[in-house]
Amino acid sequence: MSDQHIIFDTPEAWRDEAMKRSPVIDAEESRQRQNFADSHNRQQGISDPDILNDQQLYILGKMDMEEYEQYLLFKHSQAR
Repeated sequence: MSDQHIIFDTPEAWRDEAMKRSPVIDAEESRQRQNFADSHNRQQGISDPDILNDQQLYILGKMDMEEYEQYLLFKHSQAR
């Protein structure tokens, strides 16, 4: 799924492009991912809107786990 050959200038550009993609998972898988994330977020006290927003990239099937990890690394390396 990941378009590794595309290089983005900003994490926002990468996120915006990913959100335009059609999901590659079905609605049931998305619900399961959302339930898992909700549980994890409650247990860890995660409520930051930016984190919750980023989680949707994986939850909605816009990115696979490998691309999502690369996105987060890129995003947080840009914040320095």
